Amino acid sequence: MKIRIRWILLILAGLLLLGLVWFSYSANATVTALRNVIHYQVVHLFGGPTILTGEPPGALSGTIRDDRGQPLAGATVLVASPLGHTYSAETAADGRYHIAGVPPGRYAPIAGKRGYDEALRQICIAGLCRMDPLLIRPGTTTLDVDLTLAPIDPPSIVVDDSLLISPTVEVGVGAPFPSQALRTHVSFERDGRRLSDCYLYEPREGEGPLPALLLILPGPVFSWEIIPVPFAAEGFSVLACYPVRGLEVDEDIADLLTALEYLRQGRIPSRADTDHLALIGASFTSLHSWRLLGLSDEFDATLVLGGISDGFAFRHDVEAGTAHTRPPFDQALLALGFPNSSPELYFTYSVLYHLEGLPPACLLHGRDDELVPFNQGVLLSSEMTRRGLPHEAYAYDGLQHYFSTSADDETTQQMWQDSLDCLRRALKSK
Repeated sequence: MKIRIRWILLILAGLLLLGLVWFSYSANATVTALRNVIHYQVVHLFGGPTILTGEPPGALSGTIRDDRGQPLAGATVLVASPLGHTYSAETAADGRYHIAGVPPGRYAPIAGKRGYDEALRQICIAGLCRMDPLLIRPGTTTLDVDLTLAPIDPPSIVVDDSLLISPTVEVGVGAPFPSQALRTHVSFERDGRRLSDCYLYEPREGEGPLPALLLILPGPVFSWEIIPVPFAAEGFSVLACYPVRGLEVDEDIADLLTALEYLRQGRIPSRADTDHLALIGASFTSLHSWRLLGLSDEFDATLVLGGISDGFAFRHDVEAGTAHTRPPFDQALLALGFPNSSPELYFTYSVLYHLEGLPPACLLHGRDDELVPFNQGVLLSSEMTRRGLPHEAYAYDGLQHYFSTSADDETTQQMWQDSLDCLRRALKSK
């Protein structure tokens, strides 16, 4: 009997150990998010993350290659502190880079370039991944920090017979101007899930073809009709969707491109001219917009309102108390992990490090934005100006994060007019 109990205890201990190993190294998005939240709470329980600023900084250098072993020019290599400070460099023609001024500590270097998957120092086997952190020593350059970038797989787009289209109805809004449009509900299945928060908005009159807008909204579409209805009333065919997959942004993007493909194939009755196509994102769905633009060349212009351009800087502002997040975004930020040890999502969805190939951009931001700091727009506009990338930037005094719903709000009306004019100019410059 004692032997049997001992074996049962040994088996239970073994299962517990396997469970802890799986929880510690699983690459599953939900498990990783939970692990990062727990790690954050434990670190802050003991005083929070620290940076060694009293010692001489170090450096790192190496070479970035493609999967054929050839040096890759123009790739970005980055390390970040636990608080979101970044240290980066671009590779030269021979694929080499050098990053100086890095405070001593452990970092997970990451590299990326348009058309390639990001590369990290990690080992993955059967869904379990172990990060291989790099130690930066005071006053020392760590050599041969090499990474390999493999071509990125395109998003999975499959159109099928799951598409459902509702009867068209007429809708109206009172802000930013009284506007009416025709609305059609669209739903379809992809990857085992039915996507049901997509709507097509078009003008009540006119035959078309109409320039098309893909609008990615940060909440249910019905709550944001003050954006698609006025655009439709001004002669656009607007496909408005609310992404629902949480931290799985790339899956959201595949959903959005699938909806767009239904429209392009004429499966969704419309007057849309998808050869003249713009993308609009706002607030936290700017992350979707910028990522989508990095994966697709089919958009001729983009407009972003109150968007995030640098996730590392945003995390730094939150840690410093100069930016604030509302539920559930506060937990989502913690779920990303610390930038020094888990830089992948911060890097992947920070357009500041992925500007190659962007179409003309319209950037609008309120100076008093309480959720996404105004400096996010300033950082992006300054870097685009430095690189000579076409864009227009607009700033609004007294404007916070969201659109006003007041029809007589002069600032909101000016922002709407700027958006309309900028998009028209960008599409006309195609």
